[in-house]
Amino acid sequence: MFTNSGARTRALILVLLALTLLLVIAHFRKRDEPRLEPLQNVIVPVAPDHGPQPSIKPAPDSATDIKQWSSVWPRVPCVGPRGLNLAEENDDTLRESVIDGLQYPRPFVGSHETVGLTQTWMTAAARYGPYGWAEDQAANERMKAPWNETDWAALQNQCLAYNAHGFVNATLIHPFARRFRMREPGEEIKSPVIEPQAADYVPRTAIVLRAWKGYNYTAEDLVNLRATIAETALRFGGEYTVFILVDVKGTGRNIFSSDENYVRAVEDLVPPEFWGIAVLFDESLLRSWYPRIKTHGATYQIMQPLQLFAHFYPEFDFYWQLELDVRFTGHAGRYLAALSDFAREQSRKQAIERSTWYYMPEFHRSYSDLLTAVNASLEGKGGLGWAMRIQDFEPIGPKPPVDDPLADNFEWGVGEEADFIALTPCAYMPSLEHWVWRKWQQGLKAGTKTPGWMCQPAMGRASRTLLLAVHHAQAVQGLAMHSEATLSSFALWHGLKLVVPPQPIYQDPQWPRDKMNELFNGPGAVEAHRRQGMVGMARGDAIYRQTDYEYITTTSASFWYTSNFPDKIYDAWLGRGSQGGNSSREVPHVLWKSVDGKVYAPNMMLHPVKTNRNRPLDGSGDEHWPVIAGVAVALLGLSAAGFWWWKRRRRGRYSALRTEEVG
Repeated sequence: MFTNSGARTRALILVLLALTLLLVIAHFRKRDEPRLEPLQNVIVPVAPDHGPQPSIKPAPDSATDIKQWSSVWPRVPCVGPRGLNLAEENDDTLRESVIDGLQYPRPFVGSHETVGLTQTWMTAAARYGPYGWAEDQAANERMKAPWNETDWAALQNQCLAYNAHGFVNATLIHPFARRFRMREPGEEIKSPVIEPQAADYVPRTAIVLRAWKGYNYTAEDLVNLRATIAETALRFGGEYTVFILVDVKGTGRNIFSSDENYVRAVEDLVPPEFWGIAVLFDESLLRSWYPRIKTHGATYQIMQPLQLFAHFYPEFDFYWQLELDVRFTGHAGRYLAALSDFAREQSRKQAIERSTWYYMPEFHRSYSDLLTAVNASLEGKGGLGWAMRIQDFEPIGPKPPVDDPLADNFEWGVGEEADFIALTPCAYMPSLEHWVWRKWQQGLKAGTKTPGWMCQPAMGRASRTLLLAVHHAQAVQGLAMHSEATLSSFALWHGLKLVVPPQPIYQDPQWPRDKMNELFNGPGAVEAHRRQGMVGMARGDAIYRQTDYEYITTTSASFWYTSNFPDKIYDAWLGRGSQGGNSSREVPHVLWKSVDGKVYAPNMMLHPVKTNRNRPLDGSGDEHWPVIAGVAVALLGLSAAGFWWWKRRRRGRYSALRTEEVG
């Protein structure tokens, strides 16, 4: 027992310094193996030194056409913000190019050909020109649109009305309508059932873009929003409807107490041209519907507002949740449609196992070869997703058509829409030693022994069936998983279809491909992945970024949730400098700069693009809190040590004088 304040102070200082050291060591510890060195001879789209130079020409119609629904319900063309028909060549049209004589950049993982994405190129002016980008520059040849008078809700409603014959439920957007409401006392929430898609009708999809109070809508945000709406809702004949789902942060605005409060909040938080598509929520709404869930913040429960959206907007069959820092360098609608088309043609058998693999053609050959190898590792069995059961509820998904999975030749589920489309491979949670939320769950009878799946980032497309199943589990049973594990885990438990399309993702700096395959997929051949509990699954050490390889995973991917590579691409593409790109070529290696100085980007999906300095929702995505906490503790410790030293020094300097005074 310490008997004086000086001893207690010294002990406290030692404890603080020890805690600081442990936090820093835990965050930055490295393996004994040496740090990887990036490749020096990077793979870039290079023009030949001699002979014919690349030829830039408009992309053919076959690369830019929008597929018709069917001969029964053809799409009716819609008009854009200039009042022009989007199906015709005009100032509302993207100007995509193909470049003969130039090698298309090879992705780090994924494949354009496999997913069905076109290998087209665009400059920023060609990409965003229809939506107001650089329209005041002398080189701009497009007619200006009256953006201050544009009403994107009205344009979407007009387009949907033109095509209402193609949908079972063609409910229009009702601007400023408060469809969200508080839960009534004792209100019953029924368990969802799967409703078959009506024959000869097209499923409707909501694209829900997440925003929050204080979001800084810059010029690039505005053109991105306009592009997303025009290229999905308008170009696809009302098949998509775009909304902005806004977290008003706190409950001070009382948005559910009156229409006046709600309208005032919309007008304060969202740019005028998007007022009609804004949907607001706050934490009081989430607490009302999910009182048994212990937290409602975006870090832990970012799907709760989307679950309520599915509940209150039943006219949709599917819901894309995307963040506002996602960018498409090509046509947004065709990109999302390609992901959906790919997912539809995948089978259910071994879908969970396939979802863990980062597809790398140079190691796996064709995607069919990867599927064959995964099947070999499972010896033809169905995998974890075949007739799975957990203790907490009965699954609502369909039963397998045959009892023995060996009798299914990967036919079950082909042609069916996916209930969950994830944007990057998923991971089996028990194998994630470094994921801080791997044991975070609530209410499950088997606790952390319940098999769960994490798919980062927390975006993707979910069916209404899946979202209502999670809604019921949280509202009635109090069952919960972390945001990044919610939709994937519930899809698995309910026997619903989950697919991860191998979208193309680039890397900078580029690291040795064989080592990347080992880090993301695990060592050895695919067929050899038979570790207990993980048969048929990838098991690389770098699947989660807070590992010994975070210097690779945190910075180098064109689609992740913490990488700075998307900003480098976007800055260079928009003409704001390379920002750390490949200085020898003046732009990052995935871009190509022509002799006249124009910068072309390939067709890809970027995330996160933070060039507008917007901060993420609720601080989510900031995983450096151990270092921040360590630095704070260190400063406190040093301050305490300095104060203790100053007091001791002062006491020694004046001790003789005090003695004389007492004497």
